[in-house]
Order: sequence, then structure tokens, then C-alpha cells
Amino acid sequence: MKLRLAAAIALLAAAPVFAHHSIVAAYDDKKPVTLKGAVNGFEWTNPHVFIHLDSPDTNSATNWDVELPSRVELKRVGWTRDSVHTGDAIAVTGIAARDGSHRVYATGVYTGSKKLIVPSNEGDPAPRKAGSSLPTPRWPDGHVQLGMTPGQSGYWASPTAHSLVETTAGNIRMNNDGLLANIADAAKVAPFLPWAKGLYEYRQRNLLKDDPLASCLPPGGPRQFMTPFGLQIVDQPDRQRIFIMSGGGNRNWRLINLDGRAPQADDLTPTYYGDSAGHWEGNTLVIRAGAFNERFWMSSGGLPHTEALRITERISRPDFNTLHYQVTVDDPNTYSRPWTSAWDLHWVPNEEIEEYYCDENNKDGALSDAK
Repeated sequence: MKLRLAAAIALLAAAPVFAHHSIVAAYDDKKPVTLKGAVNGFEWTNPHVFIHLDSPDTNSATNWDVELPSRVELKRVGWTRDSVHTGDAIAVTGIAARDGSHRVYATGVYTGSKKLIVPSNEGDPAPRKAGSSLPTPRWPDGHVQLGMTPGQSGYWASPTAHSLVETTAGNIRMNNDGLLANIADAAKVAPFLPWAKGLYEYRQRNLLKDDPLASCLPPGGPRQFMTPFGLQIVDQPDRQRIFIMSGGGNRNWRLINLDGRAPQADDLTPTYYGDSAGHWEGNTLVIRAGAFNERFWMSSGGLPHTEALRITERISRPDFNTLHYQVTVDDPNTYSRPWTSAWDLHWVPNEEIEEYYCDENNKDGALSDAK
């Protein structure tokens, strides 16, 4: 059933506010804040880490909730659960909560003379950890290994794109959440039908606060290759199937059959990951998928789709450290023609992908304000 603009807006407006959210929806980057005080609590949890800080305010101690990215992202830049302790005297730079409460989103944390790096929402959320230059690994039958080689560990992360954008669109500036720097660029992103462009612009103007991923729903469709938490590809050539394990959800996985069957999009109940069937064309895995539901955003930034969505993905590994992903989107109820987007992911060697439980410390409503 086609997702109508008016109905979609009404549904999205009714969605609850969660602690896991688009940062720009909850915090105003035009209102910088600097705090100094003593730590009275440190929550080393997903989906976000929190420091609770007693900071002087009009001659009284005021508790501030300092929000940071997930522990997965913080660990990549050197944080541990022992980076901050209760009683530590620290300074925090950040941006203010839009609702005026005693909350900030940290841009920097200082303990004594040491600065703890906070990943920027404008930059790469997962610094690349490329190993030495090695050839593309292969199975004994010659086809490419897309995941871990026997005896080694690692996973794919650090996508070079933050949202689906048609390859012919040119350079469109946006942050890691897919929020456009200039809303006038919306028409360049994809060949929207009028209702779809209206919904996309609404989501953008609403600062992406209704993103289903913020409610811990799966990153369906191409978005699985775009989350900052990485993914693992498990190839089972003896069983003619591949699993894609997402690091950006609650034990989310996707099955791709390679046994010659066709995708059964018209005969299945739509789901977040749909039904996928693949085959090899030389060194490229070609996947055709359909049977998607409408409950997820197929990309950060809020690109819409309907249950008519069909995608064709082409995945290759041109060298050991690079995974190239290309997707062609075909949804005649949403876009005026099929269109293509592409980006790379980079290998993080000698590490296991960390399970990211989105709802481990998720909270309904705003954090309590101790004013």
C-alpha cells in the first residue's frame, strides 16, 4: 500500500521521543555550552554514554546530563569504561538542549590536561584502520571472500557516504545523520515523485527526529551498509548462502540465498530486510531483493519508500581493505525512475564487531532535569 504523505506525517508526529535520537533534533549546534564540575555518575552504555556532572549554577550545585555517542564509537577513539570516574573534576564543551533543560551533547571532555576525543557528527564516525596492502582474499574455488578469512578477525565499517544520493547528483553537503546543509539540495538527492519529495523535506525540516532507527528498529535495505557500527559478512559456500550481520541493532541479520532461486517478493509478508537472492558475476556478488515493509527509512536522512521497493545490490572487494557497495533503487510509487548510489566501506582488522544493543539504556521522554 502506498504511503500517503498526510497519513505519514500524522503517524510520525505521534512517535515518542527517545534518548537514542538524531543529535540535531535534540541539541542546537548554534548554542555552545562550557561546563566545569565534578562527575557524580558515568553510564558506559548503549545507545549513548552519559556523564552526570555537578556544575555550579547561580551559586548552587546543578546536575547536568552530558550525552556522548555510543560506547562502540567512543572505544574507536580511545575511550574505556575507566576514562571517567565519579568524583573526577572535568570540563565539558558541548551544545545545548533545544528544550532548555540541563542537558548538553559533548563535543569535548577534558580531565586535567588531557582531552578525551568525542567523534564529530560532521566527520567520519569510525576512523579507518587499514592494514597493510594485501590482495583480495579468495576461497579455494576462486570466488571472493567478502568477510573474515580463516584464522583472522575483523569487520567492515567507516562508510564513505552518510546517505543515499544518486551518483550523478554531485557533491551534496550533509552531516553523518544525512541532514542536508542546504534544504534546497533535496531535489538533487533522488528523482522523487512529488509526494515523496514533500515527505523527505518534512523529515529534513523536522531534523530527522522521527527516524525509526532512533526507536531501535532495524536498519533495513541499503542502510545496513551505512550505520557507524559496522557489519560482518559470513559466507557459507558449502550451503550456498551468505549472512550479513549488522552491528547497528539488536542482533540483526540478513540472509542471502545463492542456490539459484529467485527472490519471492510478491509472495511473502514484507519485512525489514526483505527477501534476497544472489549470484556471482565474476568478482561481484549481485543481489536482488524485495518484500520490504514501510516501517524503516532505507537510508539516513529520511528517504521514503513503499512496499513496491525492489533493489539490486552489487558488492565487490577490490582489495583486502575495501568493500565496494552499489545499489539501484526501483520503487515506481516513490521515484520517477530507477536510480543508483554507491560508496565504500573499510576493513577494521584484528577486532571483533561489538554487539550494539540499541535498547540497553534507551529511555522514553526527555532525561530528568535536576533544576
